[in-house]
Amino acid sequence: MYDVEDERGVPISAGIPPIVMWAGIAGVILIFVIAGLVLGTSENGHQWPWDKALQIKL
Repeated sequence: MYDVEDERGVPISAGIPPIVMWAGIAGVILIFVIAGLVLGTSENGHQWPWDKALQIKL
């Protein structure tokens, strides 16, 4: 399909395919889910502030 108002015969874009759009949205959501999981589990096994880390009994 071509643009009838453009005499050069430029094709009209069909836009972004739905599968690409849904994959992009799912990827962004997945980034936030993984970041939330990392932040939620990052406190286990860590000592803060740093001066307490030297007092861990091994």
